Amino acid sequence: MKQLLVVVAGLPLIVCAVASAEAQQSREANEGAFQSARFETTGLTSPSSSTSTVSPSTVPQTFSRLDDSQTDLSLSLGTSYASGKFGTGSTTTILTSALGARLRVSNWAISASLPWMRIRSRSTVFTGIDATPVLVAPNLTSRSIVSDGFGDVTLGGSYSIAPKAIPFEIELSGRAKINTATKDSGLSSGENDYSVGGDVSVPLGRVTPFASLSYRFLGNTAQYNLRDGPAGSAGASYSLGHQSYLLASYHYSSAATYLVNDAHELFAGASTRIARSPLRLTAYATAGLSDGAPAASGGLALSIDVSRATARR
Repeated sequence: MKQLLVVVAGLPLIVCAVASAEAQQSREANEGAFQSARFETTGLTSPSSSTSTVSPSTVPQTFSRLDDSQTDLSLSLGTSYASGKFGTGSTTTILTSALGARLRVSNWAISASLPWMRIRSRSTVFTGIDATPVLVAPNLTSRSIVSDGFGDVTLGGSYSIAPKAIPFEIELSGRAKINTATKDSGLSSGENDYSVGGDVSVPLGRVTPFASLSYRFLGNTAQYNLRDGPAGSAGASYSLGHQSYLLASYHYSSAATYLVNDAHELFAGASTRIARSPLRLTAYATAGLSDGAPAASGGLALSIDVSRATARR
């Protein structure tokens, strides 16, 4: 009888122990799925990185997401050329070269970019987040003025969520453009700008549709009260194989002031890893759909996976 009482009394403890062990195993399995799923996706998100438009730093950083290691460091150097009248009678040209860096550790990523820009325009154009142009006011001078030099640094951070139980990936991000350009360069508003946003992508075999939405906070200048506002994009990437991809998307951003129009543009890009090397070559072009965007732009970028390059030695 005593033995029976001991067994009966011990049943709740045994049940609790078994339930606790099963719960622990379930948590570990879920955590493993949550952590590993991030690196099984092969599609891309917005090439604008939740900012207003694409740039020679955001495009190569987008393609650097393709590497499937849990920790990787990539460096990129890109150049783009944009031209358009922006609804005025004069043409604005923007030449941009940007050095970028992106470090990913597990689901976290941080990035930085530094642009060199040459802007020829009769309008006021500032360096925006990720070296994207911010058109403030059109036709302020009777002749074109050339401004060149290093623009403002942009710092960014993101966190990706992609559990195996859900067939899509979410990336939450924040970016800050820090005023580092010299005052006499004419390239900077002299204030800091910020953006917060998110990307959603759905891998469907070789095709990955995506959409992004962000909100920009622009620092006011002594001459202009800049408008905070949304930016967004939608598109899809297509895998040509393990090393090559195509991408097409639409981009929108609200105007920085009431003096100019909102920007609407189309993007097309291609990227491939150079055989037997840690290098990736990316080319892209845009076409403006409104006066608030350049009529056309194009760019090239070369990036290197530092982790892969180190492992080859």
